[in-house]
Amino acid sequence: MVIPHAVRRLVPALAALAWMATASPVAQQPAAVVGQVDIGIPITTRRPSTPYPTRAVPSPALAPASERRHVVVYLREARPQPVAPMRVSMLQQNEHFIPRVAAVTVGSEVDFPNDDPIYHNVFSLSRAKNFNLGRYPRGATRSVRFDRPGIVKVFCDIHSHMSATVMVFDHPWFDVPDEDGRFELTGVPPGDQEITAWHERLGDTTALVHVQTGRPVTADFVLPVPEEGR
Repeated sequence: MVIPHAVRRLVPALAALAWMATASPVAQQPAAVVGQVDIGIPITTRRPSTPYPTRAVPSPALAPASERRHVVVYLREARPQPVAPMRVSMLQQNEHFIPRVAAVTVGSEVDFPNDDPIYHNVFSLSRAKNFNLGRYPRGATRSVRFDRPGIVKVFCDIHSHMSATVMVFDHPWFDVPDEDGRFELTGVPPGDQEITAWHERLGDTTALVHVQTGRPVTADFVLPVPEEGR
């Protein structure tokens, strides 16, 4: 029997549609890295100790939950990717930057509104972005465009105790944990990957994970990582 040419062309297409219909939903889902961030010791106090072996020393509690918002989790050594710019705000209020840590993509703009009844002067000498916004009063806002990846330390030239950090990425695989410490990186390339949790004062903690397409992998962090037997 001779099969018409049009039918022969239709068979592969029907086979592909049948495979897509029967393929596992998991295999069609992008890879994701999910997890939880905790800070294991108070970052503003020293760990208690005692010279007396029979005297009990209370275990230090976790740091305040708000400190989790000062963490950025990201894919380490990621290849640059096209990313959409963002627009975020770092409010100056009660002589603090709120939030104190922001994570943005290359090309993003950060607004620095002044909500204090005094002048502020926001500046940075960081290699990734060097700027000085000059003095401006309450109600005024000045903005900076971050066009290079890297860590940008931000300060106030008038109030030396004010500091903040803007982390700039040239890829989409980063996240700031929510108030419960949860984070999610979606669409992570498959293979062995290093996931880093960065804290402005505790530095980097990195975990190695194996990412498979369609299968979420968990990477939990306690910062700083406790030493064995501590």
